[in-house]
Amino acid sequence: MNAETEQSRHLHRDHEKNNIHHENHASLHDHPNNRNHGHGNGHEHAQTLRALSRHRLWIALVINAIFLVVEVIGGILSNSLALLADAGHMMTDVAALILAIFVAKLAERTATPARTYGLLRAEVLGALVNGAALVVIVGVIFWQAWSRFGLTPNINGPLMMVVAFLGLAANAGSAWVLYRSREETVNMKAAFLHMTSDALGSLGVIIAGGVILATGWAPIDPIASVLIGIFILWSSWGLLVQTINILLEATPENIDYLEVKKALESLEHVKEVDDLHIWTIATGIPSLSAHVRLASKCSDTTHWHVCLKSAQDILRERFGILHSTLQFEPEDFVCDNKQVCMMERNSPATNK
Repeated sequence: MNAETEQSRHLHRDHEKNNIHHENHASLHDHPNNRNHGHGNGHEHAQTLRALSRHRLWIALVINAIFLVVEVIGGILSNSLALLADAGHMMTDVAALILAIFVAKLAERTATPARTYGLLRAEVLGALVNGAALVVIVGVIFWQAWSRFGLTPNINGPLMMVVAFLGLAANAGSAWVLYRSREETVNMKAAFLHMTSDALGSLGVIIAGGVILATGWAPIDPIASVLIGIFILWSSWGLLVQTINILLEATPENIDYLEVKKALESLEHVKEVDDLHIWTIATGIPSLSAHVRLASKCSDTTHWHVCLKSAQDILRERFGILHSTLQFEPEDFVCDNKQVCMMERNSPATNK
């Protein structure tokens, strides 16, 4: 009877050891929406910030829509290309703000079985479209400026400056409204860049108008347009790179991949970390998955919970990663899936 009991105990332990990663996968899914993990308040706070950001977008939209009409009329009456270029940029601002509001609302939709992350990445797609629109408008500005070089159009300098000053006030006001929300999502960052680009564009128009009033030198108008375009292109490039990296699931810029691997492998009982992936679901929501090989004495089901807690703590406290999925494996675990094994061998965690 004792031999039979002992054999049953060994079989039970082997069964738990071989399937430990299945248990871990379910229990160590550290999700910010899970109140049991202590992140419920953080999720509610994020929802409040998103609602506040959307309110600020509406304020900026009203300001820009009103002034767009003013700037188009002023540009036509003054015959200023710099002013019309700035109006064209402001028209993209209005469209960008409408798009930003729309995708921000989409991002608040709850997850479904078909879309397990909801529509969080709608904001990323919106930011990508806005960044691309900035590049297109720069091309139009450059083309218009090139067509004006060598010409001597009659430009109404005083009217040009009055409208530009009004534009600077409108754009600076919109940028100020969005300033405190600019780092919350790439969507808000794109909207803020649109506003600041236009504010500096209006400043360029003012400088050009001042030169025309003082010297009558009309070529400053297309030159100012080109300088405005160069600045817009420069400011939008970083946004495009950031959004493309999120869509390509690149490692977040503020997280060092090798440091994360080193930190996990420095934990007691952790022998090796394989198949480590770090990516961003949406701005401010970094995620991680990895295979973690445990020392034999830690593979016992009475201790792996401690290893799990240590790993989650270090990811949260040192790297700000709340959403992690860790598959724990015994030290002698053998991968029997050729495709998965090949991916593990080719991952940076294995090659570095």
